[in-house]
Amino acid sequence: MSQLYVPNKSAPRSLDLFAGAGGLSLGFLLAGGNPLGSVDFDADSVKTFSKNFPMSKYNHHLSIEDWTPSKSESKVDVVIGGPPCQGFSLARGTRFVDDPRNKLYKHFVRIVSIIKPEWVVMENVEGILNIGSGEILSQILEDFSNVGYQLEYKVVNMAQHGVPQSRRRAIFVGHKAGKQFVWPEETHSKDGDLSEGLLFGGKRKLLAVNEALSDLNISYGQYFAHRANSQMRGPRNRIADDQPAFTLRVRGDEFAICENPATSSFIPEHRVDEPRTQIAPKNEFQEFMQILPNWAESPLLKTTRSARKLVSGSRYLTMREQARLQSFPDWFDFQGVKTSQSRQIGNAVPPVFGAKLFSAILNFK
Repeated sequence: MSQLYVPNKSAPRSLDLFAGAGGLSLGFLLAGGNPLGSVDFDADSVKTFSKNFPMSKYNHHLSIEDWTPSKSESKVDVVIGGPPCQGFSLARGTRFVDDPRNKLYKHFVRIVSIIKPEWVVMENVEGILNIGSGEILSQILEDFSNVGYQLEYKVVNMAQHGVPQSRRRAIFVGHKAGKQFVWPEETHSKDGDLSEGLLFGGKRKLLAVNEALSDLNISYGQYFAHRANSQMRGPRNRIADDQPAFTLRVRGDEFAICENPATSSFIPEHRVDEPRTQIAPKNEFQEFMQILPNWAESPLLKTTRSARKLVSGSRYLTMREQARLQSFPDWFDFQGVKTSQSRQIGNAVPPVFGAKLFSAILNFK
């Protein structure tokens, strides 16, 4: 990591619960914050977090049920995290408060009540807002209100914030003093202008798959495909030059780069070799692309595409491509076997959006 992004000791501090690989913490770091600690039950995720956040002093590999923050760990300004969504469902009319599967979420609230940070940020699937005709949402708002936080919430499509992936998530933000949060503005849209964009007060076009991937030293495709499953009669395809990816899930083999549109029961070929990336950029602008590669203007990413080869059929995504579509910078090092890495990437909050969200929080007046 560049020394440019080493946080100041006086910077606001965060504690990341259900941290996973650390997508939210990376956004917090890039916004100027200092990740102080994390908690996660998955060993590979803890290794990934520890590897990429050397400034984080307290990284715990255990269940949140078995953990209570120490006095040192409680000195944070923001508690962040994405509790598993399995606890946010209703079983045959059982009230959310009585559902035993919500215990992990309840421990999130418990830790917030102990630390009493200035800010709370929680992420989850968008369905959390309407499950049980809104009963779960009401319970979430009540639980946080009982410990002193009036949460605001919004469904965010990450593609509208510069992530090359149509990924909709529910984001909750709460301030200890009840101040009304001002959400970061959307910067990209389906009908945005690719060439002018924000320079003239408008929005950029949604970042397409090949805009995010085609500068890698690897073959690229004309289509991005999502494999068929029990809910679909056949695979879905998007034009890789013009459209963002589908939502990445925890299995990277659900997605493929294709020369032609995928049909019926297609089976992608093996992954190609991982591309070589420039970890130590030569100048400040290249460094900026490595830190936030998908915020760069797309024409710059296309300058070397003519030297790349089209795929001959269809192939799985590489780990680096999955990470790019989730907006992780190239220096971010995922630990574990490839299936574990795919799961970590698919479960993460895109850091590019996290950086915008936490910039709005840290600069809040």
